[in-house]
Amino acid sequence: MNAEMLKFSHVAAGYRDREILHDVTLSVEEGDFVGLIGSNGTGKSTLIKCISGLLPLTKGEITICGREQSLLKSRERARLVAVVPQSYHVDYDFTVEDIVMMGRNPYLGFGKREDERDFEIVKNAMEATNTEIFRGRLYNELSGGERQRVILARAIAQQPRVILLDEPTSALDIHHQIEVMELIARLNREEHMTVLAVLHDINMAARFCRRIVMLRDGTVTADGTPEEVVNRKNMEELYAMKLMVRENPLFHKPEIVPIRVMGEEQVGNPFHIHVICGASGAAKIMEELDARGYRVTAGVVNVGSDDWDICHFLDLERVEIDPFTPVTEEDQKRNLKLMEDADVILISDVPFGESNLKNLEGLESRRGQIFFHKNALSNDYTGGKLVRRLEEIGVKKNIVYFGDHDEFLKSLEKMHEEGI
Repeated sequence: MNAEMLKFSHVAAGYRDREILHDVTLSVEEGDFVGLIGSNGTGKSTLIKCISGLLPLTKGEITICGREQSLLKSRERARLVAVVPQSYHVDYDFTVEDIVMMGRNPYLGFGKREDERDFEIVKNAMEATNTEIFRGRLYNELSGGERQRVILARAIAQQPRVILLDEPTSALDIHHQIEVMELIARLNREEHMTVLAVLHDINMAARFCRRIVMLRDGTVTADGTPEEVVNRKNMEELYAMKLMVRENPLFHKPEIVPIRVMGEEQVGNPFHIHVICGASGAAKIMEELDARGYRVTAGVVNVGSDDWDICHFLDLERVEIDPFTPVTEEDQKRNLKLMEDADVILISDVPFGESNLKNLEGLESRRGQIFFHKNALSNDYTGGKLVRRLEEIGVKKNIVYFGDHDEFLKSLEKMHEEGI
């Protein structure tokens, strides 16, 4: 078992008469890379201030490397813990090397000058963060991403046992966000540096952190691997919004897809709308229809497709088949049964080929008004069979062709107005 670097025992803290943290209990072991997540005002940055001695506790205890935090002198604490803030501003013209050298202050007594070893440590810290190339430049002339790498270099030069990061990427563009997180991950992996990072970007936390602690209303409500913490229940409770959680296909880590905060206006007397889909063209419209209160069903949809993902997420009744398998006669019988009482049959923007053309068989026997997304004609791989099938349906039943989802939604509004 690794040594315990940080331990929080029933910690409470706040500002004046407002308590922010309540009964926080957790530990961080040597070599951990822990992401601290939570909505605004839930106490993440407050916890960092408590560790670094900037905010006293009202209850409980924090130990750093086995030593009670409140008994540590500033110099002792700085040898154990380094803090990388969201941003760092200086009023004077310090060079990059000057800023990184400040990380050696905990080891320099009054009147003591930096020696050869200090300069070597600073040089290594700048090499580790790719900041040595501008060591002589003024810190205030650097870009945001370059500054953040310099502050990380300063923290490394401090030679701490633990690095605390308070939203280290919040002010950076995506390039520099990834660069900073990759540097931190490399330090954790290669130098066995213990890291506790406050992160707002859940996808970034899930990708880089081996463990995630979720704070809600000032207390720990979840603690575990990204897969254990980043799930739909936790995330919707934390952020009070509709979102989808899926596995990133490249990193095999959970990622959230924000959908909406504000709900759609609910329709009166909602229709049953059956969506013929199967690839990725219907995901957005199915979510919007569901949000408006329509009863939405779907089929025949291939498991693992984007359309299937949204059906699964919304728990829509559907006819589904395995990936890369053709729609069989039995599949289409189930599909026709599901749309039997549908008021609207929506043929979405889906590519048609020999394997899924059967989706359109028997539609003329159903009572629902058929709508067809014209984009599907641009993805016709049936050698003309799609057009002929539509013509056959059109002999017995009217098909409304539309060009985009807004046009389709307006048609639905018109149906409501006319009482159809």
